[in-house]
Amino acid sequence: MLKLRILTRPEDLVPPAEELAKAGGRGISNAVKRHLVARDEARPPKDAMPKSGYYGKAASGVTTDAHGNIAVVTVPKEGMALHYYGGVVYPTAGHKALAIPKVAATAGKRPADYDPDRSKLALVWPKGSKTGTLRSRDNGEVFYILVRKAKIEADKTVMPTDGELENAAIAAMEAIL
Repeated sequence: MLKLRILTRPEDLVPPAEELAKAGGRGISNAVKRHLVARDEARPPKDAMPKSGYYGKAASGVTTDAHGNIAVVTVPKEGMALHYYGGVVYPTAGHKALAIPKVAATAGKRPADYDPDRSKLALVWPKGSKTGTLRSRDNGEVFYILVRKAKIEADKTVMPTDGELENAAIAAMEAIL
């Protein structure tokens, strides 16, 4: 009778921590990308404005980096942290107000880009009012609403839930075991 005693080292049974971290990071990254693309596709245009593809663009920029047993997934799209955590937006230095586009022709354009020689739009800001407008000089149509600041409420739905992220990481790590 032959008896064999086989000893295995635990490190031979489980991939190194860095490989698990990379796999988990990839799983989370893929879940975030899918979520952002789906969010972009599901959002209808607002106020006759064309879709900007904001979340789809955010999805295309998602990166993953792993060091040791830690994976970092980054969504570098400007404004994503503001949407997720909320906050207040103020005009940049040298400007007195934020310009919010109100018609499709101005979507994604700053007033200076839409009307570089300042011949199309007229500023209307009633005394004592918190808001103003940039209107067509021809017919008075409002092209931009002007505000001194804009409060953005936190929206945790811009990202997958913690449970969805955890499940994505676990599934990705299990796939390499």
